[in-house]
Amino acid sequence: MQPRVLMIGLDGMTYDVLDPLIEDGVTPVIGRIVRDGARAPLETIFPPLTAAAWTSAVTGKNPGKHGILEFFLRRPGTMEDVAVNQKLRDSRAIWDLLGDAGIRSIVTNVPCTYPPERIPGVMISDFLTPGGRRDFVTPDGLLEEIESEFGPYRLHLGGTYRRGQIDAVVDELIDEIEYKTKVNRYLMAREPWGACFTHVWGTDRIQHELWHVFDPGHPRHDAGEAKEFRGRVTEYWARVDACVGGMVEAAGPACTTLLVSDHGFGPLHKYCSFNVWLLQQGLLRLKSDAATMVKRLAFALGVTPEFAFKMSRRVSAGGAKAKRGVTADRTARGKLNRLFLSFNNVDWPRTKVYSKGNYGQLFVNLKGREPNGTVAPGAGYEAVRDDLIRRLRAVTDPATGKPLIGEVFKREELFHGRHVESAPDVCFLPADMRYISIGDMDFTSNRFIVDAFGISGGHRMHGIFAAHGPAIRGGTRLPAAHITDLTPTMLHLLGQPVVDDMDGRVLGEILDTEFAKANPVRTVAATGGHEAADADLSADETGEIKDRLRELGYLG
Repeated sequence: MQPRVLMIGLDGMTYDVLDPLIEDGVTPVIGRIVRDGARAPLETIFPPLTAAAWTSAVTGKNPGKHGILEFFLRRPGTMEDVAVNQKLRDSRAIWDLLGDAGIRSIVTNVPCTYPPERIPGVMISDFLTPGGRRDFVTPDGLLEEIESEFGPYRLHLGGTYRRGQIDAVVDELIDEIEYKTKVNRYLMAREPWGACFTHVWGTDRIQHELWHVFDPGHPRHDAGEAKEFRGRVTEYWARVDACVGGMVEAAGPACTTLLVSDHGFGPLHKYCSFNVWLLQQGLLRLKSDAATMVKRLAFALGVTPEFAFKMSRRVSAGGAKAKRGVTADRTARGKLNRLFLSFNNVDWPRTKVYSKGNYGQLFVNLKGREPNGTVAPGAGYEAVRDDLIRRLRAVTDPATGKPLIGEVFKREELFHGRHVESAPDVCFLPADMRYISIGDMDFTSNRFIVDAFGISGGHRMHGIFAAHGPAIRGGTRLPAAHITDLTPTMLHLLGQPVVDDMDGRVLGEILDTEFAKANPVRTVAATGGHEAADADLSADETGEIKDRLRELGYLG
């Protein structure tokens, strides 16, 4: 009998949250998988962001090889962004390799799968699909079939926290997972499949939005609110467990189930605007023209994206749907944007370094790469990076006097492959992950460190891995696994060789002794295949995706 693998991606899941749920009996199905199967903390890649991490999960490669480093990539020679998508992935995914071997796959909602590939099997794309598009399902006609059976496809989520509106957030997340589970079970019964890869987005969303509700130690925790709504949060986790159970049941007892996450989660207390820090350090400079001087004065007076966000929340207090993100409310943004400092006001010929992206990504203003680069490649570039790292290590938290920055890396210490040139020149993580570096709004606040506003939970570097099935050695506990190990391990479980240019390995320690003896690991040389291509997205579609992610708090 051809073996089967079911991978359920619980986005952002962490054992810090999951283990107490298991102990309290809230998640008995997941508890059985974790207890009776194999488990490990799953280290993710840098940055610990959905788009980059899931692409590493399904290719077995670091971002320097597959090329997806963030939610947006910069067009070469410009400062313009394009939303990441399947066409920009410069590596073959596991379902491509399985298709070559005649194994059909069901792929649903996995990030960075728009536009969907025509694979042997079924593919439904993810929340990075531009709004209004109807081409997110293959084969042709399947979307109409699904919607005739279950109603409009729940592709996007929009619920964000506002006091008194927690029910609406949880209701949407429950609706999403239950709808998509019905679709998955329908497809699993409809299709002759050997592998099924599905992604649950709501497990990430509920932690971003409601971490302060179930964490008594969070500075925004309100005991009365928690008492009223904690049961709804618990209800969501119970529904997740039931949906996992439904998919495991549909897969059958001979199937190996993997529960995995792209990163972990924890509380978020502070925002750090590193472009403000770079401005203070003199590494980023502003123009001296009249328009910039006016914006700089407004900036000093507090007219910033932070201010716009707080104003939009006051405006929405009357009952309108609350938006999320620093400037997600388009009315407020439209009125105030002309006053915001931005990269348009940067004096690039005098600037050496800038920040772009979350979780500690700094770029040198390099000649020949940036359109107005000032730093020469070679010795000049290395001198700027060394100076930048020295400055970062000297930064202290004004509240404690302790170092603010933890690990600091040059890009080649994290990435390897032909896309290293697109990676941040210097990468770092805060010493305390309750702090987050934000850089997508150019100048988020006129202060370097501010209390976090918007989301109350943020990403961590370790998610979950759990495996259960006939090929898995029960009760195995690994000290660690890496997200790039997922694809090699799944290929091996399906009787396929591992491609030799993958960065991950087969997790042989989790395998049943008889299975491992009968199935030695095989490798095969990498061949051509999925080449990165230009994205078929308009500027308006990229802008729409960026606005949507801002509303959900992903872009500062």
